[in-house]
Amino acid sequence: MLNFPIPYAEELLYSTVARAGVRLGHTSPKQLLDEIFESRSIIATIDLPNHIAMVSRWLPDEYTPEKLIYSHTLFPLYAPFISEDRRRQCMSGLHQGTQSAVHLVLGVVASRIKSPRFVRYCPGCITAQREQYGEYFWLREWQVAGVESCSQHGTLIDTRIARPLIERHRFIAAAPEYCYLIKQQTGMRDSDWITTQVRQLLVRPAQVSPSLEQWTAYYRNLACRLCFSRGKTQIDHASIRDRVLMAWPATWLTRNRLMPRSSFVDESDWLKAIFRKHRKSFNYLQHIVVHQALLGRHWQIDDVLNEVSRTPICEKSSQVQVAIQKSSSQTSDQEAWRELLSSHPPQKARKTASALYARLYRNHRDWLLDLNYRHAESKKNANVSRIDWDKRDREYLQALRQLATFLKANEQGPRRSRTCYLRLLGNLSTLEKNLHQMPRTSAFLAVNSESISQYQIRRLQNAYAELRNLFESPPKWRLLRNAKLSEERMTGSARQYLEVLVSRSTEYEVKRGRK
Repeated sequence: MLNFPIPYAEELLYSTVARAGVRLGHTSPKQLLDEIFESRSIIATIDLPNHIAMVSRWLPDEYTPEKLIYSHTLFPLYAPFISEDRRRQCMSGLHQGTQSAVHLVLGVVASRIKSPRFVRYCPGCITAQREQYGEYFWLREWQVAGVESCSQHGTLIDTRIARPLIERHRFIAAAPEYCYLIKQQTGMRDSDWITTQVRQLLVRPAQVSPSLEQWTAYYRNLACRLCFSRGKTQIDHASIRDRVLMAWPATWLTRNRLMPRSSFVDESDWLKAIFRKHRKSFNYLQHIVVHQALLGRHWQIDDVLNEVSRTPICEKSSQVQVAIQKSSSQTSDQEAWRELLSSHPPQKARKTASALYARLYRNHRDWLLDLNYRHAESKKNANVSRIDWDKRDREYLQALRQLATFLKANEQGPRRSRTCYLRLLGNLSTLEKNLHQMPRTSAFLAVNSESISQYQIRRLQNAYAELRNLFESPPKWRLLRNAKLSEERMTGSARQYLEVLVSRSTEYEVKRGRK
């Protein structure tokens, strides 16, 4: 593609695609989607766009999908705080994924930290962009939750562009009609603290993410190092809460849904949870709030992440395995428990022989817990393939054939795409996730799904058949209107078919004139 813009430093990929639409002169959102993504189902996403590989092919070789993800989306804000498996899963989803999948995996949808309600900008930065580049573009840090002002010019200003976008498929470029050059108020100290750390996260290169176990160990060590612990295991949550309330204004914490719970018996408080065993990842803003309160001004989130990555974790399971291997001989109680597990699950075996379980727990605890865990896992894995996918595949194939017969009997109706067939069958999401286990169903959909060109040709056929009842030679403009098509949006095959219909009408007129 000629004239596709090169992303500016810290520009959102959403903004680059929007500028491409301006340069190409596309007035229709669908035209831009066809040109860049070759698909009209792409949703314009500001923070975490997908199908980045499709954009990368229009740029020089150094703009790989990974570089675009880490340099022109908000993914670096989340990557260091999720597990490595999830980071790789999200990277794959951003390369070529489905809408909202990455948001769900990262926890953005259910997070207490909500995205700004409107697309934002800094009038001072916009003016500098116009002078340096001759055009406007959206910067990444403007759209980050918690960043409320520019450290150089003042508070950020809301545009009239709501988030999520009302026009889901439209990429809106930064322009004077959205970015008014108005006077800004003085920036806020709290926002400057966050901006300092956010900028470090945004320029952080792709790295392996620390595990949840490492985050757990790090926060326990942090509490002990700063004397916020009682003994070896207890954390002084009350003192930590007081430090957070001293460092951050209550209005700011409330506005960002980060106000710690006033009751110390509330176990759902996020501030308590972050100092306990990490069973889920926490938002970048939560980490910043805690460290700013406990460490003061002189700390860097880069140093924190490097320290977490170096934090050792004790592999309890491997230690248990070594202990088991060392003990070659087993007691009569251990043999009895093994025999009991051969016919009962661990929970039922415990109820059946509670005294035996108590002796083993007291004398061979590690052995007992490891054996119970492995027994439960083996049972769980044995039940994974309880669904007869071959039978289900045949049933869905038969249902699809009946649907196809019904749809072909009626030439009207929407496009018969793969999604249309699956939606008519019901359980769309479940079917899409398990199509790889149903080869007959997948093959049927691949052969019988209607492409955009086929759908447009069918609409032209229907329009021609209807108009022949009124006109002996339907004109081109009536065919387009009845088919609800425009020449700009038609595919090449549909345009050729339209010309065939028009020439057929012309030939009929000529023959009629000769007679």
